[in-house]
Amino acid sequence: MNKGTLLALLFFTSSITYAQTIQKLKTFKEVAAFLQKEISKKYTFDSVFEGEDEIDTEDFNEVVQKIDLDNNGTTDLVIDYIGDPIFIVNRGNTIYEEIKMLDVNRALEGGELASVAMKQTDNKTMFIREIKLPTYTTENSKNVIIKKNQKDFVYDREKKKMIEVVRDIQFRLDTLEVKFGAFVEFNPNRQQLKNEIKEVHFETTPCYGSCPVFELKISSNGTLKYNGKRFTNFTGRKNLKLDSTQVEELFALIEYTDVKNLKNNYYINATDNPAINLKVIFKNGDIKEIYDYGLMGTYNLRVIYNKLKQIGSEIK
Repeated sequence: MNKGTLLALLFFTSSITYAQTIQKLKTFKEVAAFLQKEISKKYTFDSVFEGEDEIDTEDFNEVVQKIDLDNNGTTDLVIDYIGDPIFIVNRGNTIYEEIKMLDVNRALEGGELASVAMKQTDNKTMFIREIKLPTYTTENSKNVIIKKNQKDFVYDREKKKMIEVVRDIQFRLDTLEVKFGAFVEFNPNRQQLKNEIKEVHFETTPCYGSCPVFELKISSNGTLKYNGKRFTNFTGRKNLKLDSTQVEELFALIEYTDVKNLKNNYYINATDNPAINLKVIFKNGDIKEIYDYGLMGTYNLRVIYNKLKQIGSEIK
């Protein structure tokens, strides 16, 4: 990840909205203590800031950014010191949640993450990812740009080593925003949501291994019907009631993804992988069914799958 680009663009969005706990953080040790308390015990001072006792305080406002990631008027947090940046969303009522961009699967997508930068579009915080693509994936990728005369490394089969070359490189641009408690792919055509989903059915299939196999049926009133089959925390049928906010957020994400206009089938060129059956029933009677072998349909479908799999994994 290109830290210089990310930090430079993050800096201009810093603003104070409310006097929240995040806004009161003034030192690196306070940030580490906040992460340990609110997010995870793994975020020790040593792990986040390499254990440096003397970190230049002048760098604090570059390493620690207090910004509104999800454009809802509350102050969120980005820490970018070593490794991948840490993104913390303020969910309100002193509830904080870590979110992450979905990784680029080089084996299945054929590319690799080159950089992540942030910009503002229509007063919204947006993230632009550049995914470096090999030549053979161009036809199957959207939002592809070509950068001329770029320095790159390629494998020389005769010399049996990586060598530096200057060549044209193609990149796929992913435009992401923080919405529905996750990084999602921006959809400029679905800004107005209509609360049009009645029910969602979700089914996972077996794989060559211990993939959880279960079914979920979630209604707009929060009713959850679960059937755990293999490699699940709970095996058998169970009826539960989900939190209304959780259901509203999930259904809004599915609607925002505009599933009606997605393909009915997605496949990867591999064997022994799990598949997903997703069925969305709309209040007007329309039904959309998606079969996704390999779980690589679209970025937002993967976010939806992750949220539904999380619901299934928490049933005990």
